[in-house]
Amino acid sequence: MQISIDQSEGLERLVNISLEANDIQSKVDEKLVELGREVRLKGFRQGKVPKNILKQRFGQHARQEVLGQLMQDSIEQAIKENELEIIAAPEVVKTDDTDNGGFEFQAKVEIMPVVPSIDFKKLEIEKQVANISAKDIDGMIKNLQKQKQDWKESKGKIANNDLVTIEYSAKGKDLTYPTEGTEKMGVLLGESKIPTELKDAIIGLKVKESGELELKFPEGFNVAELANKKAKFSFEVTDVRKPKLPKVDEEFVKSFGVESGDEKDFKSDIKKNLDRELTQTINNTFKQNALESLREVCKDTLLPGSMIAKESQYMAQQEQQRAKQMGQENAPLQEAKVFEDAAKERILNTLIIQNVAKEQDIKTDFAKVREQINEIAQTFEQPQEVIQMYYQNQDLMASVEQNVIEAQVMEWIESQVNIKEKKMSFDEIMKPVA
Repeated sequence: MQISIDQSEGLERLVNISLEANDIQSKVDEKLVELGREVRLKGFRQGKVPKNILKQRFGQHARQEVLGQLMQDSIEQAIKENELEIIAAPEVVKTDDTDNGGFEFQAKVEIMPVVPSIDFKKLEIEKQVANISAKDIDGMIKNLQKQKQDWKESKGKIANNDLVTIEYSAKGKDLTYPTEGTEKMGVLLGESKIPTELKDAIIGLKVKESGELELKFPEGFNVAELANKKAKFSFEVTDVRKPKLPKVDEEFVKSFGVESGDEKDFKSDIKKNLDRELTQTINNTFKQNALESLREVCKDTLLPGSMIAKESQYMAQQEQQRAKQMGQENAPLQEAKVFEDAAKERILNTLIIQNVAKEQDIKTDFAKVREQINEIAQTFEQPQEVIQMYYQNQDLMASVEQNVIEAQVMEWIESQVNIKEKKMSFDEIMKPVA
């Protein structure tokens, strides 16, 4: 057997293999002997069929079966001997029977790209820095109070954060909405997406008072007939309700799982949760910043076409599924080409992380795997059931292990690069400007 490797385009390699006639015939003879012990032919006892009859009846079939196995074995040998790290099954692109009974063929393989050497000490990566303040904790308590607030009917003047019901009609060019009478609309001032002019017109009014103004409705307005339209908007306030926050007392504190009902324990619990969320967000942002810098260093890395095509298709399917979950029943499947740039980034990220893990011999820390599963489980009502579900599901376990190894790699990268700290508040990190 003769093997040679030719470089094709990019990461493609052409494996040329020539099989000797004697090697093929030897295997064919073995196959015919094996068949001779098994086949039944009329006029012959089992196992007593003459060799020439076997060759006549089964010779071509035996040769094809032998060639199939020899091709597979020889490709595997060629890949091993030449230390080719391939990313997909080889594709046979050319076959030829030689005059002397031999066989030649060519297989195309695509090899893993080589990530260039990175001098991490020369990189400067920005990392956010923040502390949880008493103000942040109080802000979270206020949000929790809002979750349990009551709405009290009011006859007083409307203010921001009030829940207001109006009856309205709108008239404009080729527009009358509704076609008859009025329509009702509930508005939480300060949160509902209504034109600013309408919000300003409502504030200061009382129940049964009315207003009229010219409005340009935004494109994404929740009343489809008014979206992106100009109209004279007439309205009357029919109901006003002001928020009444519950007191932060023992009952309130216990309702969030703090058994002692003590406000200090409540604040301590909130701080732990905020610390965890802050750390996770900071780490995610650092990871994005680091990988962006590392991709720039590795921007000339050749990426396998088959890998790009597969990842692009997967991302298109993910987007379609996301649209369906958002209520778009007949969400179209976009062309994979739309996602190629994002797919390339994702692939290069993975290659960089895998390369660092390999070079630094970073192994998955299974104590951290258990810790992450426990953290996930604590967000559910039945944590133990969730933990059991993870340990019994290989896909879920693989996902957590992947997250952990990536986190370990990012910790190593952070220890090597120059960190440029950016001091920010909790709100700035958790609620970035859109």
